[in-house]
Amino acid sequence: TNGSAYTFKATATNGVYTSGLSTASSAITPATVPNPPTSLVAVTTSPNSANITFVAPVNNGGDAVTSYTVTSSPGGFTCTVAAPGTSCAITGSLTNGVPYSFTATASNGVGASSPSVASAPVTPIGSPAAPSNVTATAGDGAATISFTAPNANGSAITGYLVTALDQNGV
Repeated sequence: TNGSAYTFKATATNGVYTSGLSTASSAITPATVPNPPTSLVAVTTSPNSANITFVAPVNNGGDAVTSYTVTSSPGGFTCTVAAPGTSCAITGSLTNGVPYSFTATASNGVGASSPSVASAPVTPIGSPAAPSNVTATAGDGAATISFTAPNANGSAITGYLVTALDQNGV
């Protein structure tokens, strides 16, 4: 049974007699890789970033889990946390506006688990860029303003604000 310590003794038989038991071997503890983490939840925390939480596996394979590694899809971006931690963040690597899902593995002294079931996708967003090519055309007590719409950076732009400044920039 994985996780249980065992010692071993041996006897010898010559066809007529069987020897007494040998001295015991050193103890060994069979183990295998742990099960993967479960219940992954990803949330965007800031532009180009996500925080991922998960539940540690119940079955550690007979050897204590030492770390967890979370991997994004797409991109293969990773973060690793030492056990018993159950969350980590991928910061600054993700592309705003692109949906990402995440899987996690658990590692012990034997190796790494298979990947977990993927989290639901999340899409990081950031501040939109400023409009460019701003031009103003004077009218009778009015002005017509035009500009080139900026990159939305992951979320649709819902409005614009044009501010009039005097010759002193106020």
